[in-house]
Order: sequence, then structure tokens, then C-alpha cells
Amino acid sequence: MNKKADGGLTAIIIVVIIIVFLGWLVNIGNRECNKNSDCSDESYCGVDHNCHKVPIIEKEPIIVERNYVAPAIIIGIAMIITAVILKLDKIIPKKQKQTEIQKTLEPDYEYYTNFPPSKTD
Repeated sequence: MNKKADGGLTAIIIVVIIIVFLGWLVNIGNRECNKNSDCSDESYCGVDHNCHKVPIIEKEPIIVERNYVAPAIIIGIAMIITAVILKLDKIIPKKQKQTEIQKTLEPDYEYYTNFPPSKTD
């Protein structure tokens, strides 16, 4: 193989690595801060390595009055309606057809058979 080409490729790779390393050093040198103590008392060090003023957040008390009477009434009415639906048969019994049990073996209507009539005395 060609040994000059191998040396040239190695030199190019080393130059690229040196350029990347120098760019990294310049980036570190351009940082305004690395930790909060590098900034003033009223500032903090942000992710972008710059000092930012600390925002002052004032908490106001939030007063919320919750009234659960209306939802409780709705749930109570729903429970009562459910109980009434489930017990509706006991509250209002259905009118069932009263069928008399046939006391004789002979039907009420006239019918014809191939058998002679039975003798009953």
C-alpha cells in the first residue's frame, strides 16, 4: 500500500481533533459563569452559562370555597331512583292473569277422536 497516503490521512485526523479541542476550550473560556457563586447575590447561573436575575415570585393566598351540597343532593337522588327501580316489583305488583287450573281431564271445547266415547255411570 501507499504509505504516504496513510500518513496524510493520519495528519488530517489529528488536525481535525486539534480544531475540535480548541473550539471546546474557546467555548469554556466564553462562559460567564460555571456555578451560582460566580454570579452576584441576586443572580443565578443558568444552563446557558450566563447570569440571570432570580425571579421574585409572590405567593398570594388562594381562597376557594367549595360547596358540596348540590353534588351530594344529586348523588342522593340518583341512589333513591336506583333503589326504587330495583324494588319496583315490590312497590307496585304486576297484575298477573289468574288462570284457573283445569279440574277435569276433558277439554272445554269439543274435539273428535278415533276412539269410542268412554262410558261413565
